[in-house]
Amino acid sequence: MYKIHVVFGFMAGQMGRLHKAILAEKLKSLGITYGQIGFIVQAIRHPGRSQDELSTILSVDKAATARAVAKLVKLGLLSREENPENKRQKLVFPTEKAIDISEDLSRELMSSNQLMLDGLSKEEAEKLMELMVKVIDTSREKLGMPRVWDYL
Repeated sequence: MYKIHVVFGFMAGQMGRLHKAILAEKLKSLGITYGQIGFIVQAIRHPGRSQDELSTILSVDKAATARAVAKLVKLGLLSREENPENKRQKLVFPTEKAIDISEDLSRELMSSNQLMLDGLSKEEAEKLMELMVKVIDTSREKLGMPRVWDYL
């Protein structure tokens, strides 16, 4: 059928690109991009996380995190504050603007997820999620990264 060692990365990438395409227009109306979703969601769910923690959780390098957060600060969606316990560390918080769009963002994310899973039975969708968690956990472990689920 498929040579899993050849096509796995391609298929994982396709899922991400398709999810991005499904959400693109909806995100535009919210004034955000696909790459900004994780930062906004994390700031709303866990206000006061450091940029370093965001980098770890989202598997994004520190420079890219700094740029993304700076852009979201400029857009008025996030704020950054110096950590009083560690002056070199920046803590990230959602603004009222981010909180205002959070319900719409959540609805669009759920809708796009449902659209992608429509061809699967409930059992198949649950099994797919279980296997994806296993692949992600194993990969993060091999890279010396913590389990992402401990942070969500």
